[in-house]
This record gives sequence, structure tokens and C-alpha cells, in this order.
Amino acid sequence: MKNGNGIARLGAFLKSCFYWDKPFIKWVLMVAVPIITQELVGASLHIIDSLMVSGLGDAAYAAVTQANRFTFLFQLFSFGTVSGGAIFMSQYWGAGDIRGMRQSMGISLATVTGLAAIFTAAAMFFPQVIIGWFLPAGQSREIAVVYLRTVAPSYLLLGVSMVYSMCIKAGEKTYIPLIAGVASIVTNTLLNYALIYGHFGFAAMGVYGAAVATNIAAGVQLAVNLAFAYGKKLPAGAPLREMVVHDRAFAKRFIKLVLPVVFNEGLWALGVTMYGIFYGSMSDVAVAATGICSNIDSLVWVFLFGMMHATAIIVGKTLGAGKNEEAYLYGKRMIAGAMLAGVLLGALMITLRGPILSLYTGLSPEVIDKAGMILLFGSLTMWFRAFNCINIVGILRSGGDTVFSLKLDVGSMWLVGVPLCALATYVWKLPVEYVYLCTFAEEIVKMVIGIPHFVGRTWINNLTAHEGGLALEND
Repeated sequence: MKNGNGIARLGAFLKSCFYWDKPFIKWVLMVAVPIITQELVGASLHIIDSLMVSGLGDAAYAAVTQANRFTFLFQLFSFGTVSGGAIFMSQYWGAGDIRGMRQSMGISLATVTGLAAIFTAAAMFFPQVIIGWFLPAGQSREIAVVYLRTVAPSYLLLGVSMVYSMCIKAGEKTYIPLIAGVASIVTNTLLNYALIYGHFGFAAMGVYGAAVATNIAAGVQLAVNLAFAYGKKLPAGAPLREMVVHDRAFAKRFIKLVLPVVFNEGLWALGVTMYGIFYGSMSDVAVAATGICSNIDSLVWVFLFGMMHATAIIVGKTLGAGKNEEAYLYGKRMIAGAMLAGVLLGALMITLRGPILSLYTGLSPEVIDKAGMILLFGSLTMWFRAFNCINIVGILRSGGDTVFSLKLDVGSMWLVGVPLCALATYVWKLPVEYVYLCTFAEEIVKMVIGIPHFVGRTWINNLTAHEGGLALEND
């Protein structure tokens, strides 16, 4: 009898996870499809960009890959700020509070601008020191220094664009960042073709040309987002006076909730940077192999990242409207959908990894062989990484459970992933593909701890409720 009841409960639970009614499907598609399309176009064209740079040889490809790790570090700190602000933006959107959205945006914008100033100054004035962390002395380091110094002005443009894009997404106008992203990436690709190899009457500039193209493309993306935000008078199109926060109590509450997200993304980015340092200590072959896989992996992960952003918007808006049970149900559905997608996408990647890698004709056979193994490991682990992505970023954060998210995400990386990879690199001296495999140990820990925490529902918080002490007092 007990077994029968257990099976019945399990059946009911699975039904609640996988039964998506038509209104929910329509909502998910409306929010997620433009985001997925933007990410898909971006990842596809980034692969084209990487193919262009790979034609310059292993050293140039390794140089750009490692220099971009510093850019990645900036992007993750900025994403922490912006996604933390989006917790408020989504819930205020659900509560119909445009003023709250705009003031949340204002704090995010000020913080990202400060971060951009710090990273830009470091990249322009101390590129040799920064690149020295990632590459040994040699040709690839010299190329990377030139690239990093040249690409530094894009940081401010990227950071500001991220803030506007996130506020636009929180207001469920996800097609606008899609347009901005496509415009930017097409610009970047065309300019890369022109400037790297010298087409359309331009001189061949090599890696320097790739950096110039990145700066111009970042400006295009920001211009499109601003044009829509202010042209259509969206919540993101706020006059400066409406983004300035005069309520110190609100600012304090905002910072208290968002600061763990900033630390989360920043420390996570530093952990990923440590992985890059480990790869860089091996050889240009190791760097190039992991760089290829990063680009190809991003092509597959666009679907999961789209679901992640959609989850944050849907769960956040539902909580802001005071519908806690529905928010929990929607979270279950998005987790189930993402894990199923992880299985299918992993199988697809195993099938296609050979044909995709065959396009990288400018790189050595050793690089391609190692990249093939790394892609295989990534494909087999995609399903449980998908759970962590949706659970931590899409659900726990949107519910305001940012401190636990910080502990789970960063703790697993720095207490498990980084030490294990350090041992694999410097003590056991394993090949790069097995060092890469060690990074997934942290994902197992996140899943084991994350499942009961999600089911326990302690992450559910309505940040717009006055009685919760986190709401912005209306005029």
C-alpha cells in the first residue's frame, strides 16, 4: 500500500513538472524565443569570428582566447549587478510599479559604470600584467597585450547596454535586445572579415582589427537598445531624474539583496579565470582546444540560457503578483523542461562535434583531437548542468534567495572545482581534457544540495510586499 501511494505521489509530481498547459507554453515561447534567437545568432557568429581568428594560427587564437578571459571577468561582474537588479525589475513589473523598475535600473547603471571604469583602466594601462596571469612569455602573450589594450573601450558600452537590455527584458519586450544583438553581431562579423584579413578596401590588421571591430559592434548594440527604450517610451527609457534614488532605505535594501549576486558572479568568474590560468600553464594547444569548445558549447547552451532568462522573468513576475504557489509550479516546469533539453542537446552535440570541428582547418590536429574529447565530456554532463543553471540563476535569485545562491554556486566552485583542477594540473599533470572533466565535480555538488533547497520553498520571497520590508514606498 505504501509503495502504491509512493508511486502515485511520484506520478503526480512528474505530471506537475511535465504537463505544460497552453497558456504557460505560450508565455514561455513569447519570452524565451527572442532570447534564444538572440543567443543563437550570437553564438553562431562568434563561431564564425573564432574561425576567422583561427586562420591566423594557434598563437593568435590562444592570445585572443586568453585576453577575452579578462573581458569575461568584467562581463560576469556586470551580469551579477544587472541580474541582481533584474530581480527587482521583474517583480516590480509584476506589481505594475514602473517607478520601482527605473530606480532599480538607476542603481544598476551607476554600479556597472564604476566597474567599467576600473576594468577599462586596468586593461589600457596594465595589459602586460594582466596577460602575464594567463600566458607565459612568447608570441601569444605579445599578441594578447595588443588585443586587450585595444578592446578596453568596449567595456563601458557593453556594461551600459547590459543594463538597458535587462530592463527591457524584464518588461517582456525581449524582441528588442534580439534586434540589438543581431545588429551588433552582424556588424562585428563583417568588420572582422574586413579588418582581420584586409577586405572591402581595408588594410589587413590581424588581431588588432578584431579588437577594433568589437568596439564598434558594442557601440551599435547600445545605440539600438537606447533607440527602442526611449523611442517607444518603455520602462527602460527613463529620464535620469527618475533613475536617481532618493530613498536611502530602498537603496540599502537593494544593495543588501543584489550585493550577494555581484559577489556570486564575480567570484564565479574568478573561478572560471582560474581554470583558464590552469589551461594557459599547459600550452597553446590546451588554450586553443578549450577556446574552441567554449565557442561551440555556447552554440548549444543558447537554448538553456534562453530558458534560464525566461524562468527568471516568469517566476519573478509571478512572485511580484503575489502568486507564490504558481511561481513554485512554474519553477518545477522550467527545471523539468531544461533537464530534458539538456539530454537532447547533449546527444545532438555528440553527433555533430566531428563535422563542426572539421571546420577549424587553421589549427593543429592535436588541438582538434583534444577539443573532441572535451566536447564529449560536456555533452554527457549537460543535463545536470542545466538543472543548476535554471535553479540557481532562474529560480532562487528571482525569489530573492541570493545569499544561499552565492554560497551554493561559489562554495561548490572554490571548495571543490578549483582545488580539484589545481591538483589535476600541477600534481597529477593530467591532459587538458581530463582537467576540464574535473570542473564538473562542482556541478554534482550543486545539484545534490540544490534539489532539496528548491523543494523546501524557502527561496520564495515577494520583494514588492510592503509587509516584507523590501518594498519601495510609493509616492
